[in-house]
Amino acid sequence: MARQTSCLSNTRQYATATLMYVQDYDETFPMSANLNGFCVDTFYSVVNPYVKNSQITQCPSEPEAMKVADLVGAPCANTPTFNSYSVNGAVFVNGFYPGATPTRLASINRSSETIMAYDGNTINGVYPGSQVQIVQPRHNENFNANFTDGHSKSIKATDTKTKAPQFTVFGPGKMLEVWRIGANGGFYKDMTECLGIPTDN
Repeated sequence: MARQTSCLSNTRQYATATLMYVQDYDETFPMSANLNGFCVDTFYSVVNPYVKNSQITQCPSEPEAMKVADLVGAPCANTPTFNSYSVNGAVFVNGFYPGATPTRLASINRSSETIMAYDGNTINGVYPGSQVQIVQPRHNENFNANFTDGHSKSIKATDTKTKAPQFTVFGPGKMLEVWRIGANGGFYKDMTECLGIPTDN
């Protein structure tokens, strides 16, 4: 419970740092990754200047969940070595996709229901080069998530009884359990990752 509480605090602080970035950059969210010269800028590196405590990038229950260099190959300077939190690919668009444009805050109508970052990890998607940012419930079958209005909460998950190898640029990594998001995940219920932006339709 102590680790869960600490992790929840991390996600709240991460939300604050992210929204500070958004306000400084014309209410536009950073991309999850994009090429910057000879290195890869990521959400983790561009938000890092707004992070007051470097430990907030790491869940105390799995502080070395993802080595960022293994995910992107050549991260830019000031990128945290390890991170425990995945991001919603609809909010933080992948800059390597053709025609990718950053998400604007004004396009999110239901900010209290739109997840930004959460306890997670990365596996390969169905298509070559695609990735799935699976939830990882590290706290008694719950994972912590923050939202675009700045709040954080704990969300229940259910084990699918399946596993998949972690994505790395060097080939398949460690095996990860795949979980399904529970009913209190709202829009994200029954997904294995927090992907998408709730709409009023």
